[in-house]
Amino acid sequence: MRTPPWYLAFEPRPSARLHLYALPCAGGGPSAFRPWTRHLPSWIELRAVTLPGRPGRHREPAHTDCDTAARALAAELAAELEGQSVPYALFGHSMGAMLGYRMVRELQSAGGRLPELLAVAAWPVRGALAQPDPRDGDERFIASLRALGGLPDELAGDPAVLARTLPVARADFTLCASYAYRAEPPLPVPVAAFCGTRDPVAPERGMAEWRAHTTDFRGLRIFDGDHFFVRDRAAELVSAITAILKMRGPAARHEAGRAVQLRGASL
Repeated sequence: MRTPPWYLAFEPRPSARLHLYALPCAGGGPSAFRPWTRHLPSWIELRAVTLPGRPGRHREPAHTDCDTAARALAAELAAELEGQSVPYALFGHSMGAMLGYRMVRELQSAGGRLPELLAVAAWPVRGALAQPDPRDGDERFIASLRALGGLPDELAGDPAVLARTLPVARADFTLCASYAYRAEPPLPVPVAAFCGTRDPVAPERGMAEWRAHTTDFRGLRIFDGDHFFVRDRAAELVSAITAILKMRGPAARHEAGRAVQLRGASL
């Protein structure tokens, strides 16, 4: 059976007991999660989401509205879940966390099957504090991306790479700017939050607010790093997510209640 184009399973695991769908940050793609496969246990299959506009879906226009994107992703996921009984979880980094959150809201509204866990990294529930402005000219937009850590120097100096990546990045940050916080009842889904110690986009105080948006908060884990601690601390982050997924039911809620805030280095 051909792998659906909306995600990549770098290492298919037919006997997996859980599917982990991972959503990238603005400007990112599924390749950002390729290193995760060597850190995940055999009972979890990683499914890295490929958003429109990326390689493999380059003929589709990138989304520029968060609600439209969330509805489309929720529909793709719901179609994938039909006839399957394997539980699943969602992880999102920055824009991906926002999309994952809105996806769960869409699934909940439609009466769809909800995830075992929503793991959100580097996106406060009330929205990012600062981010590159997609309306800026190329020079200023590139400088903002570099300052955030999302554009390595070797890529910033390559015109061919910039010609491919800047349109997608602009569309993604337009999507991010379309997000509007809504006061809604807490999700009936376990939520775990993750942030970096030096992240100007998603500081600790903002990430801690996720606790009020779920009936089952699995804690805020803080890692030494900036907005891209997800990339730089991949092994520790995957270990933390795996540990949370191992715990389900009353025991997990009891453990989360004992330690709402944890430091990544101690995991």
